[in-house]
Amino acid sequence: MRAAVLSGVAPGPEPDLFIAQLEQARVQIETRFAGAGEQLAQSLEVVSGLIGALDTLRQALSSDSVSRTTEDLQQTAEALNGLPAVQDERLGQLDQLQQASGRLRSHVDDMRQLLRYLRVFALNVKITASTTTNSWQEFAGFAEAMCEQIDMGGGLLKDFAETLDTLTVQLDGALTFEQALTEQYRTLLPAVPHRLATNASAIGVHHAKIAEVAASVTAVARDIQNKVAGALMALQIGDITRQRIEHVQFGLGVIRDLDAAGLSAEARDRLERRVLHMLAEQTADTAADFQAEAQKVAQNLAGLAHDTDKITVFHALMEAGGDGEGLRDLEVSVSQARGLVGDVQAAAANASKIAHDTVETIAILEQRVDVIHLVKRDIQQMAINSSLRCGRLGEVGKPLNVIALELTNHAGRLEEAADHTLESLDALAGVAAGMEPDGAAQGGGDAMAERLDGAAGQLRAAADIVERDLAGMSDQSERAARALGAAADHLGRQGALGDAVQATALALAQAAGPAVDDIEDIQNEVAAAMATIGARYTMARERTIHALYAPQAADLAPAAAAPVNDDALLEAALF
Repeated sequence: MRAAVLSGVAPGPEPDLFIAQLEQARVQIETRFAGAGEQLAQSLEVVSGLIGALDTLRQALSSDSVSRTTEDLQQTAEALNGLPAVQDERLGQLDQLQQASGRLRSHVDDMRQLLRYLRVFALNVKITASTTTNSWQEFAGFAEAMCEQIDMGGGLLKDFAETLDTLTVQLDGALTFEQALTEQYRTLLPAVPHRLATNASAIGVHHAKIAEVAASVTAVARDIQNKVAGALMALQIGDITRQRIEHVQFGLGVIRDLDAAGLSAEARDRLERRVLHMLAEQTADTAADFQAEAQKVAQNLAGLAHDTDKITVFHALMEAGGDGEGLRDLEVSVSQARGLVGDVQAAAANASKIAHDTVETIAILEQRVDVIHLVKRDIQQMAINSSLRCGRLGEVGKPLNVIALELTNHAGRLEEAADHTLESLDALAGVAAGMEPDGAAQGGGDAMAERLDGAAGQLRAAADIVERDLAGMSDQSERAARALGAAADHLGRQGALGDAVQATALALAQAAGPAVDDIEDIQNEVAAAMATIGARYTMARERTIHALYAPQAADLAPAAAAPVNDDALLEAALF
């Protein structure tokens, strides 16, 4: 570069070459540290889940919770025997709703059939008028208007029928669910309440030993959790290094694009080398910090992987404490009872929803029936007007008059069907209103569910510690160890990355040549270039090195001090 400048030739490609070398190192550092961060986050999640399970277990195994579990199970056993009577009442209500819905459907079908007849008669008016009278266009207008009204009514009744279809599907599903619930009653209620009441005390057998082991494992896991969290914070060195490399790359771009047209070739050479010396030192300092801090992180990760092995020793200890079959059997009984209570709640909620939806739907259906009344009125009025005009036509109008009378009669029958539909809607509304849930009964179901949930949690925690939690803890700890090992492996090869940055620093220093101390005649140009570069800094260390090379450093340093000091954050995170 210097030779090119001194000879009056534009700067060569060296800055771009250095930028590319640094970019390769930057990408590798970013990728490797991102991978390590993902591995650490995974291990932290595993360890945190393990600690949560152990905390729940210790709460479940307290003496008070054991006594409370036994009492809750005995109360629940008594309440379970009253469920069939509640179901019988609900089945009766659903059956009434189904019958009322069936009657309503019959009336809707009648109205739809009558509308089809009316449409045929309306079309006959148009056809007959075209062959018997010169006034056929007037009658055709009546016929078309009637068809429009009839089609509108047909559309309303189609929606009406679809709404009833939805209600029917809901009722069929509810009744099918109730049948399955009845089968559960026959299967579970004779045996499960007895088992709940007599076997709950089995949880105390394993209490003391499991609680002791849980406390020991928790202490180890919490220590690992804290260390992993610290390691995640310490990984900021990767981000800091990335940023510093980007700042050096920016500085190289400043050299490459430097506008120094007013300087001699020799002055420009000194300007470039002055800045290049600063960038070389920034790069060397970045490499040194990265190697030192990344080595600490890798060592700590290796230690963490060793710590996770301590958790696995508790699996063998728990295998000597019992197989947990008694607790698991009791847990199965509680789960069966809870499933039954849950199904009972679901059945009650489903019936309540059907009732609620029915009440809301009835209001909409009543409005549609009102519209059918209006359709009937319009058709009847048009039929009357057609009869009056037919009377003025004499013999020619008699065929049309016959059709008009049929329209009037069927419109009357449509009104009767609509009235029956409204009566059925009222009956349906009455049944639905009677299905509103009983607050006391709902509260009883909720209380049973709450007691069973609590008991199931206590029993499951005790059984899981033998069959799953501590046995699974071995798997969890191994996964954590693998994740930590992978993170350490990601960073274990960091020396090559640091070497690459250091090599670039040496190349930069070599390209800069001897130190440039004489800058009095180019002080303004150096200050401008340095200010452009310094505006990018985010670390205090960068500004310290920068101040050694920039003119009037004392004035420039405070202006660049606004960004957050990530060096301080890194120092606080390392352990």
